[in-house]
Amino acid sequence: MSLFGRNKNKGKPPPIEPPSKLVEQAFTDLRVHVRLQEQNIATTAQFRVQLHEAMPKLAPYGSNQYAAVRAVLDWDHQIPSEYMLLRIYTAYSRHEARLLDTQIRARDQAIATDNVFPEFDLQDYGDLDASETYIAVLRPGSAAFEEFRFFSDWRKEVRPPVARAALSAVKQLESFQAAYRARQNDALGSAVVVGWVPPCLAESTAWAVEIWLVVEFDGQVGKANVFMVDSESLAITREYVTEVHVP
Repeated sequence: MSLFGRNKNKGKPPPIEPPSKLVEQAFTDLRVHVRLQEQNIATTAQFRVQLHEAMPKLAPYGSNQYAAVRAVLDWDHQIPSEYMLLRIYTAYSRHEARLLDTQIRARDQAIATDNVFPEFDLQDYGDLDASETYIAVLRPGSAAFEEFRFFSDWRKEVRPPVARAALSAVKQLESFQAAYRARQNDALGSAVVVGWVPPCLAESTAWAVEIWLVVEFDGQVGKANVFMVDSESLAITREYVTEVHVP
């Protein structure tokens, strides 16, 4: 069970620094995996500035505030590297910030201990516990994000009243109704709530609820219509089609 949650600042004063300053500091202190450093990738201050400029604006969930934001540029376990992973870890409380920093230092030490020969594989900075985790995929030499995703242990914890309101808003859409009628078959079920999505990905004002309607599925792969619903205004801020895969 994760020690990080989504309501850690209730009743506590917010940190002094706003999110933008914490993110800026995270890129100033950017950790770059040693295997990228050895390839002379992402080692300049200018590149860090470009990464920071490419970073979407972060907003903590609900009434929370960020106590810490940490950034790591990670490697892809290939030499030469074909891509890089920018990992953004956040913490909602000072206690969580200390836990996050302890995990990062432990990973630093494990990597340093195992770094005997440059051709050997090493651990990366993945799978650290945090309040919010963001991962961007980049190509070496480029600060452009090819993908940007959000992860959290509490992402699926959408309270029933919020879920019902979001589903109701989606079901009123003509695009939803048309997709529902055109589905492959009725056995695919109705729309389902996937979880929370931050404003930077949902293009919303408040945190949004992500809803999927599976329209095709052959047992292994399929397609789903995705809807992002602003949790406060109930406006539909994004619609698109995505592929569905069974792991």
